[in-house]
Amino acid sequence: MAHKQIFQADNPKRWNKFKWLSRVIIFVLLSGVVAAAITVTSKQYPSLPNLVPTQKKLTTDELNKLKRSAEYRDFKVEKERIEETRRALKRHQLRHPNNANRINVGFYLAWEPQAYFSLAENIKRLDMIVSEGFAITPGKDTITARLDTGLINLNKRYKKPVIVRLTNYINLSNTEGRFDTRDVQRIIANKKLRTAFISNIANKLSQYNLRGLDLNFDDIKNRKSADYLAFQRELYTTLHVRGFLVTQSFWPEDDEYDLQFLQKYNDYLFAMAIDQHNESSNAGDISHQHWVEEQLDAVCQKIPSNKIILTFAAGGYDWPENQYGRSIGYQQAVSTAAENKSKVVFDSESANLMYTYKGTDTLKHTVYFADAVTNFNIIRMADDWATGGVALWRLGSEDPRLWRFFAKNLSTDSLKKTGVDTRWFTNKVGLNNRIDYAGDGEVLDLVTQPDTGKINVQFNAKTFTFTNQEYLKLPTKYVIRRYGYAPGKIVLTFDDGPDPNYTPRIIDILKKEKIPGSFFVVGSMVEKNIPLLKRIFDEGYEIGNHTFFHPDISQISLQRVSFELNATRKLIESITGHSTVLFRAPFNADAEPQTIAEVIPVAKSKEENYINIGEFIDPHDWEPGVTADTIVARTIRQANNGSMILLHDAGGDSREETIKALPRIIEYFKTHTYDGVHKYEFTTIADVLNKKKEDLMPRVTNDADSGVTGRLYDMFNVGLFYTNWILLYLFLSAIFLAVGRIILIGILALRQFALNKKNPDHDVDIAALPPVSIIVPAYNEEVTAIKTIQSLLQLEYPKMEILFIDDGSKDKTYEIVNNAYQNHPAVRVLTKPNGGKASALNFGIAQAQHEFVVCIDADTLLKNDAIIHLMAYFTDAEIGAVAGTVKVGNETNIITRWQSIEYITAQNMDRRAFDLLNSITVVPGAIGAFRKEAVAKAGGFTTDTLAEDCDLTMRILKQGYIIRNAGEAIAYTEAPETIHMLLKQRFRWSYGVMQSFWKNRDALFRSRYKFFGMVGMPNILVFQIILPLFSPLADLMMIGGMFSDHPEKIFYFYLAFIVIDLLVAVIAFKMEKEDYRKLIYIIPQRFVWRQLMYYILFKSLRHALKGQHSGWGNLKRTGNVKATQPKTE
Repeated sequence: MAHKQIFQADNPKRWNKFKWLSRVIIFVLLSGVVAAAITVTSKQYPSLPNLVPTQKKLTTDELNKLKRSAEYRDFKVEKERIEETRRALKRHQLRHPNNANRINVGFYLAWEPQAYFSLAENIKRLDMIVSEGFAITPGKDTITARLDTGLINLNKRYKKPVIVRLTNYINLSNTEGRFDTRDVQRIIANKKLRTAFISNIANKLSQYNLRGLDLNFDDIKNRKSADYLAFQRELYTTLHVRGFLVTQSFWPEDDEYDLQFLQKYNDYLFAMAIDQHNESSNAGDISHQHWVEEQLDAVCQKIPSNKIILTFAAGGYDWPENQYGRSIGYQQAVSTAAENKSKVVFDSESANLMYTYKGTDTLKHTVYFADAVTNFNIIRMADDWATGGVALWRLGSEDPRLWRFFAKNLSTDSLKKTGVDTRWFTNKVGLNNRIDYAGDGEVLDLVTQPDTGKINVQFNAKTFTFTNQEYLKLPTKYVIRRYGYAPGKIVLTFDDGPDPNYTPRIIDILKKEKIPGSFFVVGSMVEKNIPLLKRIFDEGYEIGNHTFFHPDISQISLQRVSFELNATRKLIESITGHSTVLFRAPFNADAEPQTIAEVIPVAKSKEENYINIGEFIDPHDWEPGVTADTIVARTIRQANNGSMILLHDAGGDSREETIKALPRIIEYFKTHTYDGVHKYEFTTIADVLNKKKEDLMPRVTNDADSGVTGRLYDMFNVGLFYTNWILLYLFLSAIFLAVGRIILIGILALRQFALNKKNPDHDVDIAALPPVSIIVPAYNEEVTAIKTIQSLLQLEYPKMEILFIDDGSKDKTYEIVNNAYQNHPAVRVLTKPNGGKASALNFGIAQAQHEFVVCIDADTLLKNDAIIHLMAYFTDAEIGAVAGTVKVGNETNIITRWQSIEYITAQNMDRRAFDLLNSITVVPGAIGAFRKEAVAKAGGFTTDTLAEDCDLTMRILKQGYIIRNAGEAIAYTEAPETIHMLLKQRFRWSYGVMQSFWKNRDALFRSRYKFFGMVGMPNILVFQIILPLFSPLADLMMIGGMFSDHPEKIFYFYLAFIVIDLLVAVIAFKMEKEDYRKLIYIIPQRFVWRQLMYYILFKSLRHALKGQHSGWGNLKRTGNVKATQPKTE
């Protein structure tokens, strides 16, 4: 009766236990995944704190001034004055019948957020551009030019005349400025300085290819002084000689301007019919149309109207109660009204608009502004007065509808012929797609998003003016409100972490310097560094969301965005017990987004209750090759831009430079002032927003608040963290162990090869070698048997017998062989009932006449001198067995070529190496020589494993015998030529080795068995069972690592493994004198082969757990084996 196989079970208890354990594990994992899925898709977000813009508290004097402003800023409409003005207009029209040559001007102020976009879209409609750009250098007699490069580059294409404004405004700091008259008075009072100054102006105009100069000196005490008039005269004369235009902006209500004199020494005068009420006055009309009419009438009574360019207002002002107002553009005014659901009221008398609302600062706000209807009525007025032109104050703040009629002649005579298309004002009422801003600071809140509006108008066909307007639905656009304006306060923020290499060192620096900081973390990095995030929180630092995988949010789906934000937030909640409302978008952290792609993160994050944190101080420390010196210099250069400094604590090798730069950045801000008096102060985002940390990172009080499904989600995160670490160390361990093994095998094999060369067995006395019995077990080998015996009969060994053992074949194997060799003196053909290869071998050994036996497979061909090389090693009684070298003899396709590479670089190489350590664990069944005494002591071949050759080899070693390797004893075997046959063979080998290892496990780490117990057995356990079992996970780790923050590290490790593996393969090919061209197949072989072996190993493990019996079986033979000769050197 056959022995029970290793792992064979009498009942399914073991398999059932494994199945139930697997089910429990899968259930727990699925529960964790479900909990995670529920959590990251939860719509339960922490509440946003109320963000209140910082308001400057007014002094008593300022409040009194604000109250008094109502006394002189209010404009009263008097019917008599209106009639008189219109009579004057008619008289003027008789002298100036039309205004066909009106100049259309736009004032370009680069600091206006929408200015450039408006200019770029509408420059074709402009005849002239007036831009800021020249200022008196403080304390000097020269001009400082700060022209906007955007304007210059754009105008290279359009070549519009650009007039630059010369101003006496100076910046005192990043927060304050004023008009300074001292330098103006000093220069104009000195003839020599005056002349040099004017010459400098002319030179600058030439240098920048400008068309002329607009003089804009404010707060001048005596504009009619001899010195000032002389300056005006000389400026005009000098610039005219050099071909430049001279213009001047003036305020019609200011009697200090001598218009009779100015019209002689200016080509045009810009009448600033704007700011009827302004930021320092009470709330009121921006430019009441009758007020503008009066100003225009008064001016035209003094100077020719064609000298005047009427400047009209766009946009308006927003006045909080008892506070200074702030300038706003039309689009911002309308968007704010839409946000607060305010009713916009059009006043038919003034043609101005107004509304009120209660702001987030809890104050009542009053807003007055002008729109396209206001502008139309005023331009109509200018055209009827035949002014030299009209000028928009200022580009970027206008109602987009203005451009539908801005370039048209709107005089009465012209409109009588063409009429007015009111659809200019009612159709497709929308705002442009540009982003607008409200407030100051680097904390962003999206107020409104684009939507079209609906407006009704009433038009007087007799006067050609609009008399009423109703906003039925307000048009909106992207408007971002900025908060957190805090001059002198600095917030250190760090993106992309936490990283175990850099974040702890940054925390140590902050801790040492007693500096707060804010960390915007990436979820995938948090997963790998849970204790580090806990440390960040425990040490009091703010934590913000920087998405999970760090994608460009503008380029991914809405569902993906929701996952990115929610997964990271829930992970933070799970680890810290606190949520976060702080968010910073990857790639688009600017505090002043300019494109739709940049504003999308703000919009999407607000939907999930996030405060978007931008930055105005960005030293680009992420740039490859950047140095600490550069990071520090860039930070200092931007020091007064804002409060938020953007640095990184992960994401690249340049973080080392960030670490070096950080202490120097801290030192600079600790030792310098931001306004010449007050030192910078390091603080938190919460402080900048006048909030507490708890407002920005509220505690998660229960699962319902956070969307966390019990503690299961927490356990899932912790489990995932440790799984990641296990996988990482498994991968690294696998790489290091594999590389170490390859190197060790290579060294040992080379050493064994060198020793064999020193002691060759070529000169052995064949006559002195003992006789040998060659045993050929066979089962269904009718295709190859005859060929094998024929090759054996050609061996160069004189004293041998051949025993062909048929193990109850079902085909004609026995008949064919018996008929051919039954009378041959050197061949004995025997048959027995089927019992497996082991029983066939034992039967053959029992029948063998000689002390030494050579066992080969029935599909194997031996090299003619193979037996000689095998028997040459039996020099003393301690040699129990000798392993031959097996090669593939049927390299007919890619599968057999891959097997050939494996035989050469793995199996044969291993035996060479372990020969030195007496740790060869398999004497191959294809060719192996045994001392019968050793086989008998070891118990012979057994049937309780499928790898009878491996099992017997181990037991011979345990008996204290030495097993050698004969590299020159070559056998050519038939390798499987199909995947199906290959998998069948390798399953038998893999399962058999597992059985043999388990059967002989008592030798593992047992010093009494010397290198076999300390090296050979651990080699099987680690490299043939454990590592292959977990290698798929290591491969997944490698693939995932290629998409991590440091893919180069994984790549270098893997590249090192491949290079060393290839080098050892080359050595193996050299030792076996193989054709190097076969190595071309090694790269795909290494990748595909490993996946096949994974499958085989898992199948073997499953088979072992199930405890099933496995038979020897047989492989389909093709008879394609050829005994080729290796190349010679």
